[in-house]
Amino acid sequence: MNKSELINDSLIELNVEAQSKEEALKKVADLVLKAGCVKSAAAYYHGMMEREKNSTTGFGSGIAIPHAKMEEVVQPAICVITLKDAIDWKAMDDKPVQLLIALAVPTEHEGSFHLKLLATLSENLMEDHFVQSLLSARTKHEILTTITGIFTDKGEV
Repeated sequence: MNKSELINDSLIELNVEAQSKEEALKKVADLVLKAGCVKSAAAYYHGMMEREKNSTTGFGSGIAIPHAKMEEVVQPAICVITLKDAIDWKAMDDKPVQLLIALAVPTEHEGSFHLKLLATLSENLMEDHFVQSLLSARTKHEILTTITGIFTDKGEV
């Protein structure tokens, strides 16, 4: 899959107002629906919430990677939202979350594609320069460039 099919400007939103994890995930679900990547914002939201019940997706350093694999996802997507104010996410480092990198994965892609996507993101989130590039981004273009830059030179995921 080409990285430009996974993320574009319509899947990025800056300075989103949310007071809770639930509210932030509803904003993610609405954005992914608006971009045409899911059939139902409610189903995608519930899928992300079910995942959160298993264990936190709060990766650390102010970043969370909420995700859901489900039939309602019609196109794999990476959605990035920066929050106006950081919120408690019960993250692994106990720090509040300010940036969400949400994944929407169709059931038929849940195997190696999903794991490769998570692995690539996780590996890069261990790199200070990648984290700082995301957290300091002020435009959708800066976020888009940072996220797409972690995938292969061929543009494939």
